[in-house]
Amino acid sequence: MLLTILRNKDEWRVYPEELARRHSDGLASVRAGLRELEKAGYVRTYKKITRRSEGLQHYRFCSDCKISDEVFQRLVEQLENELSD
Repeated sequence: MLLTILRNKDEWRVYPEELARRHSDGLASVRAGLRELEKAGYVRTYKKITRRSEGLQHYRFCSDCKISDEVFQRLVEQLENELSD
């Protein structure tokens, strides 16, 4: 699953529903796989309410190497800057 995620363009957002469509696995399996990748440190998720109409948004950062806390914080800051523009 990580390979499928990393093959996409950098600006592609990771949606479990989209990954389930691309794989033979169901949505529950994809969500479990994302949890495993997150637990292993290859996926980090930032949750934010951007507007009330949009609700809670999940921004997933994915890498082929583990994402440290420092790198994750920089990615979140960069995302916040992009969202505020």
